[in-house]
Amino acid sequence: MEADGELLADLDRPVARVAVTAAGGLAEVVVHTGGPADAPLRVLARTVTVSGPDFRYRADNRVRGPVRTRTWTAVGDAWGLTLPRE
Repeated sequence: MEADGELLADLDRPVARVAVTAAGGLAEVVVHTGGPADAPLRVLARTVTVSGPDFRYRADNRVRGPVRTRTWTAVGDAWGLTLPRE
């Protein structure tokens, strides 16, 4: 998983859940690694890429996928995040 090209998680640090929301022209990314003692990692970014084994994601209250990779881009003056085409 990457935010603005910076690696946030990989095979050495598996991800249990990711939340991406619009935040003042950027995307707020919250990465949950699943460990009970692990605090979620929070970053702000313009682009967020998630890749890995087949996964599903929820966008606009709809479950999408399975997919292997998706990139979201925050647009400053837009209503929200731009979703990729399936």
